[in-house]
Amino acid sequence: MTEEKKLTGCPSIDKPWLKYYSGETINAPLPECTVYEYLYKNNKDYPSDIAINYLGRKISYRELFENIDKTAAAFLKAGVKAKEVVTVALPSIPEALYCVYALNRIGAVANMIHPLAGKEETLFYFNEVQSRIAVIFSEAYAVIADDIGKSSVKKVIVVSPADSLPIPLKLAYRLKADVLHLDGRVFQSWKAFIREGGDTAVNAVKRKGNELAIISHTGGTTGEPKGVMCTDRNINAMIVQISHVLSVTRQGRQLAVLPPFVNYSLVNAMLEPLALGNTTILIPNYKSSKLFDYIKKYRPNYISSIPLYWEALLDDNKSDHSIDFSFLKYPIYGGEAMDLRKEEAVNRLLHYYRVPNVLAKGLGMTELVSAATLTPSGHNIINSVGVPLPKMSCKITEIHTTRELSYHQEGEICFSGPTVMLGYYGNQQATDEIVKIHTDGQRWLHTGDLGYLDENGVLYVTGRIKRIIMTKGEDQQVTKMFPDRIEKVLYTHPAVELCCVVGVSDPVRINYPKAYIVLKAGKDKNTVKNEILEVCRKSLPGYMIPEAIEFLADLPRTTRGKIDYRAMEEKERYKT
Repeated sequence: MTEEKKLTGCPSIDKPWLKYYSGETINAPLPECTVYEYLYKNNKDYPSDIAINYLGRKISYRELFENIDKTAAAFLKAGVKAKEVVTVALPSIPEALYCVYALNRIGAVANMIHPLAGKEETLFYFNEVQSRIAVIFSEAYAVIADDIGKSSVKKVIVVSPADSLPIPLKLAYRLKADVLHLDGRVFQSWKAFIREGGDTAVNAVKRKGNELAIISHTGGTTGEPKGVMCTDRNINAMIVQISHVLSVTRQGRQLAVLPPFVNYSLVNAMLEPLALGNTTILIPNYKSSKLFDYIKKYRPNYISSIPLYWEALLDDNKSDHSIDFSFLKYPIYGGEAMDLRKEEAVNRLLHYYRVPNVLAKGLGMTELVSAATLTPSGHNIINSVGVPLPKMSCKITEIHTTRELSYHQEGEICFSGPTVMLGYYGNQQATDEIVKIHTDGQRWLHTGDLGYLDENGVLYVTGRIKRIIMTKGEDQQVTKMFPDRIEKVLYTHPAVELCCVVGVSDPVRINYPKAYIVLKAGKDKNTVKNEILEVCRKSLPGYMIPEAIEFLADLPRTTRGKIDYRAMEEKERYKT
């Protein structure tokens, strides 16, 4: 840790979080090269090390480089040029990584989308970036085959999860899978695609680190789908920071639990371990209910997951003292807040399984590649999201301004640093709304999250700006209420499994709060409802107490596993 300095009151100047990092970590140089070059540089001398474990098939770094070369040659044979955008819609299979690295090597761009996004959304993504070539999952073929003419795409490479499976699993998969009859012109199998590039030489394209490398997609702060443009430098900067914070050593094992269209997974669970000489464990049809079995089988040292997936362990408690998961050095969660009781329960279970660390956590966004904060070892403060990564700066600004606030003052959380996205693809207006130049001349990304920093540089999230609901209190004064704050109180009741608070339009109050609640099994709704309201009366101002409570069997989730509060808002609007 570095020596503490006297504070000025401006966190972005003081950077008190740097005391948690060594001078070596703070001053570590960032690679000025492409994502592929960083991978190659760190692994070219270790060809026999294992790069990918795909359902038991172990792919060495030698094989990885060979397959990247074959894929790059096939793209070149298909006419892919430098800076051309190729859409990749694949689950967690080796071919997804071959495509990302191959496109990067030849100077093209990978547009990463959900492999099962649905026809209209998939065609939209094709046309948004004017992709001429797309690589899709075999299970999506029937969905888009008849309508591919409505898109810019002229060539579609269809990849099966069986293409890289171990022989026994490959045979078993093909026995039950539908046979696809591809025309060989517009639609082509992965095997045929690779074979066509066999006689093509691959010459890497040199480019600067600040050029577009990957497009990921997010709802951002508005809920509208947008393409997030990430550069080589963005991605490599994320990898370098995490490698130092977690003290990553060669040939560790990282379990990927989310598909590669999510930056949190693509970068932190796939590109990062590979760049650092580790093994990434790919499971194309990941089931959160099998997390215990995955850990037991693959013995990962690192898992970056979401709360929903960690909570699955609570339903799969083996109560067996012989279980030893001490190899799991870093269990991490992000994506959304975790209920404190469940976090403590998971930590107790991890301790029971001899995991040496409690759940680490962080705050991030696709627009920041992924994580911007992480909890330092030994400083995992309850209710916090950790401290900024060593190359990142953080400040809290007065809402809707760029004026920096001091310690313990609540405002909008903003980040600056080498992982701030290039911008939204084809949407400068949306980019300017979230990335702003402050008086220090730096590009600051406004997250839309509410929170505050303490004197130790620890960050706390208190709510979401876009979820501010205008209402009137008993004094008839217009005021703001925060659904996140209400939800935190609801979660303190032991019977509440899940909850979501929305505003309901009202002629008197403008909006009043309504709570949708999923109860734990066996709980009586009427009894619990009264108890919940009593808890709210004790912990919330009167205007934030839910006027209506509706119990549901479940709540909708986004593709990233978060509770979809926008779907609940739509549900309420539809009623009116």
